Amino acid sequence: MSQKTIAWDRIMQLNRKAGKFRSDSELSTNCLRVMENIASRLDITLPKEIKRSYCKNCKTLYGNCRIRLRGGIVSVTCGNCGNIRRLPY
Repeated sequence: MSQKTIAWDRIMQLNRKAGKFRSDSELSTNCLRVMENIASRLDITLPKEIKRSYCKNCKTLYGNCRIRLRGGIVSVTCGNCGNIRRLPY
């Protein structure tokens, strides 16, 4: 197995664990940070579904967030830190 294949498996495993530990924010945040570190170290691009499932500012899964649709843009406001993420739709 190549190093990228092993890393990809580990990233998917960490993503599942972060979802399971949604109630424990510290553990979930730690999983997301490790996942980002692995991806950046080995130059792996995360899929959209994973990238858009958590706040890049505070590294928490979106659970308590506000979603607004206006003018072809989705604005997702994090419930923890208040960071706004704008995505086209």
